Amino acid sequence: MRISITYLYVIFRYGYPHAVEDVFRALPEIRKLGFRFLEMEGLGPAHLRALDRRRRDLLRALDDSGLHVHNFCVVDPDLVSPETGRRSRALDGFKRGAELADLLGAETLHLASYAPPVRYVKNKPYQLGAKAGYRFADQTRIRIPAGFCWQGVWRTLVRSCQACADTAARHGKIVLMEPRVGEAICSVDSLLRLIEHVGRPNFKANFDTGHFSAQRENVVLALEKLRGHFANIHIADNNPVSTEHLPLGEGTIDWEEFFRVLKGMNYEGYLGLDLGASRPLIPGYRKSVERIRSLAAKLKLKIEI
Repeated sequence: MRISITYLYVIFRYGYPHAVEDVFRALPEIRKLGFRFLEMEGLGPAHLRALDRRRRDLLRALDDSGLHVHNFCVVDPDLVSPETGRRSRALDGFKRGAELADLLGAETLHLASYAPPVRYVKNKPYQLGAKAGYRFADQTRIRIPAGFCWQGVWRTLVRSCQACADTAARHGKIVLMEPRVGEAICSVDSLLRLIEHVGRPNFKANFDTGHFSAQRENVVLALEKLRGHFANIHIADNNPVSTEHLPLGEGTIDWEEFFRVLKGMNYEGYLGLDLGASRPLIPGYRKSVERIRSLAAKLKLKIEI
């Protein structure tokens, strides 16, 4: 297994969204923290286009820093828009992201299901460009609009995921779906249902310990339920009174049993540290890495960083 760092580092360091120049500033910082593997994101169409225009510079900067991008996420809520034209433009953007991911040598592409098209009274989860910056919406209140049809929302999500998986397959990539609290896909069982309905062999789960815990799933049981269906892991602790992604050991997840089960699955992929707590992040990364190393030594697991 390889410990990586997710894009939350860049988001919390430079804002949500941020300029493409901030990506280049972040890369040597990530390497200085001791990481060699990372995830990247195109935070909306404009940010993705800016990254793509700088693709050669990005390749050079990654090489200079000794970093490997293993997962690339195309962030665009229009991927699940009920409006055909907006969805079509977003799928074109996903194709651009897949080409960039291929150039970077990423093994996987990454999706989210986004918030359903209902009216939010106050907070809406994961708003790109929100004035308050990036924050988790622990509580939401909604109003169901006239004409709302959940089955229509579901069909749109399935078809969009199928189109993305087919695009990724042309590049030899796996597509991952991230479960997030408050979105269309938030639980283990909704994720399993989506995988079944999409019906593509390269469409798999991104296992997210923080979000599953915040959803009050038993994380170890979730691991078993998703056996054979996930191809990447986001790892953070959590206390399910909130959605905060905490350093390992500061929440309620049973990490020794988690890694024992993971060992039994012969998982050899990435563990992306996905910390987003409202506290200094750097000590949290160091603490989490040491916790993983300690458990790996105890359970005789091979870990790279």
